[in-house]
Amino acid sequence: MNNLKHKITISIAISLLLAISTCQGVFAAIKPLTKCHIEVHNPHISTSMFRNQGVLAVKVDADSVCNRPMSDLVLTVEIYKLGTVGYLFQHRVAVDRVIIHEFIPANQKIFNIKTNAPCKNKKLTEYYGIAYATAVVDGKTVKTLHVMTERNRKLSCGT
Repeated sequence: MNNLKHKITISIAISLLLAISTCQGVFAAIKPLTKCHIEVHNPHISTSMFRNQGVLAVKVDADSVCNRPMSDLVLTVEIYKLGTVGYLFQHRVAVDRVIIHEFIPANQKIFNIKTNAPCKNKKLTEYYGIAYATAVVDGKTVKTLHVMTERNRKLSCGT
């Protein structure tokens, strides 16, 4: 179940959209056009930012791979902090996008490793990340579902 939450494929969304758009009263079985997925890594304190810049920051990384060539990829990663009542008072503390307009060959892994939020103090705070993407595949713009990190993490990093 966590693996499903962790890795969601574009093929499911494309299959559903195609099934709905080509349906004339009867749903037909349609093979997925692509096998693409995003993997979102759990929130962590960035050791490289601390080592290279002396900055303590919470960070979430993501990577995306697709079995079809694409272009105009926008891979977005967002970091959320939970409030004192959990998801009720959550809010976004960081968002960053990797934008690649050029041709991306099939099965090339694309990384977004720059999404971070500097710590203001060492208060124990719970974080999670979300990633999603849009790209042009076979001349059509496709969007992924939002993928959430497998686990929330409590880190000594108040933002």
